[in-house]
Amino acid sequence: MTTPAQEGPNPHRLKAVARFLATRLIALLVLGLIVFVALTDVGSLLRQVPWSDASPSQIESPDSTDPGWPHRRGPNYTAISDETDLANSWPNEGPPLLWSQPCGRGYSGVTIVGNRLFTQTQALKQAVECRDTETGTLVWRHRYDWAYESAGMYPGPRATPTWHERRVFFAGPDGQVGCLDATDGSQVWQVNVNEKFDGRGTGFGYSCSPLVENGKVILPVGGEGASVVALSADDGSTVWASGNEPASYCSALPFDFQGRRCVVAFLQNALALFDLETGKQLGLHPYSSGYDEHAAAPLYHEPYLMAASPFRAGAICYRLDALDLQPGKDGPAPIDLFPVWSNRRFSNDTASSVLVDGYVYGFDLREAQAKAQRPSRGKYKCLDFSTGDVLWETDQVGHATVLAADGKLFLFVDTGELILARASPDRFEELARTQVFEGEICWTAPALHRGRLFLRSPTQLACVYVGRPEDLDRKQLETARPVAARTASHTFDLTWFVHVEREFLFDPADTEELWLWYRYSLIGVLGLATLAAAISYPLTAIRWLDTAPRVAHAVFWITAFALGILGTPIFNRWTGVFIFTWPVCLFVAHQLALNAVVWSNQVPRPRRAQFWALTSAAFFLAVCLAYYLACRRLSLATEWTFLLGFLPSWLIAVPTAYRFRYAFRPLTDLLCILLSFTLFFWAAGAVLIWKAAML
Repeated sequence: MTTPAQEGPNPHRLKAVARFLATRLIALLVLGLIVFVALTDVGSLLRQVPWSDASPSQIESPDSTDPGWPHRRGPNYTAISDETDLANSWPNEGPPLLWSQPCGRGYSGVTIVGNRLFTQTQALKQAVECRDTETGTLVWRHRYDWAYESAGMYPGPRATPTWHERRVFFAGPDGQVGCLDATDGSQVWQVNVNEKFDGRGTGFGYSCSPLVENGKVILPVGGEGASVVALSADDGSTVWASGNEPASYCSALPFDFQGRRCVVAFLQNALALFDLETGKQLGLHPYSSGYDEHAAAPLYHEPYLMAASPFRAGAICYRLDALDLQPGKDGPAPIDLFPVWSNRRFSNDTASSVLVDGYVYGFDLREAQAKAQRPSRGKYKCLDFSTGDVLWETDQVGHATVLAADGKLFLFVDTGELILARASPDRFEELARTQVFEGEICWTAPALHRGRLFLRSPTQLACVYVGRPEDLDRKQLETARPVAARTASHTFDLTWFVHVEREFLFDPADTEELWLWYRYSLIGVLGLATLAAAISYPLTAIRWLDTAPRVAHAVFWITAFALGILGTPIFNRWTGVFIFTWPVCLFVAHQLALNAVVWSNQVPRPRRAQFWALTSAAFFLAVCLAYYLACRRLSLATEWTFLLGFLPSWLIAVPTAYRFRYAFRPLTDLLCILLSFTLFFWAAGAVLIWKAAML
């Protein structure tokens, strides 16, 4: 008669165990995914904004005295408002908050015309929304596509809708471009420009807002022969397509040069100029090579054009010169871009600068990319537009988008803080500040209309009154509450736990970096855990021989899981290099679940055993969810890919689970763990290597 310690694995049960694993673990994973999506996107439906009682037809039309904020960066595409008589300061508790509403997910800006505002959001599906500016209540919603990257780092639409002649034009992150009737949100037309023109350069989500002028919808697309395209505002048909450069994330900007209406497009590797009517490419200035991205709007004051880039590339100002003042036979005369000055200490990423009375105000990002898990490093600066000289700089602001009006700057910091400052080239003069949102990264530019500043976080909209208090209606003043009284959400700061960051957070880890993580995980975590288990075995065998294998197993898994968590901050502080050991925690939780399932099929009390198997599977699911949320919070944009390594590892992980049912053998067990972890790690690593090769 053999004892359990002498038995070997029964190969005839592998098929049954595999079926059990498939039905339990995969079912739990699917259930967990559904729950997670419900908590992140569909959960916004539970806080759905109420519908307005107003009729959709009651939309005020803009006029010359009140143009509203009809498109991205305001009525003149400059992020400057003509409004005056705005408050010079705010109370300590902040300006009046007229209303705040949940708005689904996304980074789309706000367009305002009359008593209506338009923005883009997503819950289960992406949508364009129309709201009442007085209350924030919903007038209509037009859904146009399924949610974009619902479980990704930055889900939802990014482009801002454009108002033009009682129609709303929008662009979705997959390249959908459409036109809606502004009265009721009914669709007029829709086309996918990425598919139609083979768009390039917007792999992280199409973000260009539609530019609508003279009956044309102008968009950077990045296709061959279609770097920039113009669609008919009436039916979406192609009017012209021009250029061959890949696109980026910056919207097209209209400008006047020598009485001619032109368009500038800040593309992936070039600054390109086009004639608005004909689409002829008037000028092209190479800017970089390989993958590059540009999101900050260029600044123009005839005949000078300034463009600021991310990745510490700095800013360059060009003078536009017509090569031939008389149009030739082939259409408008070409334009030369002659560099006037450059400043390597003024780089813009997601936050555009503003040009006010000959001076540029903007944030110089001194990191490779903006950070979502902590304030980005850099300084807010004022530049002389004619020379590029820095007139002043301050670290009292942070990474902020800016809107100028009435001699003031409204600085909306990515931490959710709103700052009022004087627009002065002499020094930075802060007038007031208040916290509007907490716990979210705020990259959406503000909009100003009738003394009301409209601000957006990735999930919420707020309307703040920044005009003079005496100009606010008494009823509104009575119902308004200070911004500081707004309920804030607090999140736990994890940045101290990682300590060292990758320079380019959104780039997949390459082979060299993966090998570094693998070595430290294998030797520094699993190796030490095996050593601890090997030491515990003889110590416990002295008195409890029968239970020694179970104690050694427990010591191994507990030590491996703990070191998997702590290894990242410890090794990062020790080496000064980003070393990622958290995948070990995924591996441990996964292997424990498999071990429990195998064990549940080998004992005389299956119900009790299956309860523990399901408990282990639930723990595995919880670890996966916590891992993903931590990666998302810390902007570890590609590290979540290790969640894809489980199924390939079953080739070795299931037989390994059978081994742990029997006696503890440190050397052979370590070999099984090594092979199982290796397959798990490099199955996910292959995906990262493939992603890196695609860039």
